[in-house]
Amino acid sequence: MTTDVYYRELRILIEDELTQVYVRLEAINDPPIGITGWHHKTFPKSTPIVDIINNVGNDDPMFWPLNNPPI
Repeated sequence: MTTDVYYRELRILIEDELTQVYVRLEAINDPPIGITGWHHKTFPKSTPIVDIINNVGNDDPMFWPLNNPPI
């Protein structure tokens, strides 16, 4: 059986010097531990948002560290 992973939510926080990206993934069909939940990565402010969004598929958020966005 294969594991299916779904992108449920994307949050982008633009700060003075950094861009924080949070992706909430949901995995079904017996997923490995650590896939379902919020994944986080920090990008330099100089990286355009459109490049971050277009690159999310190549830089797989499944392998980003788990970290919840701020409330």
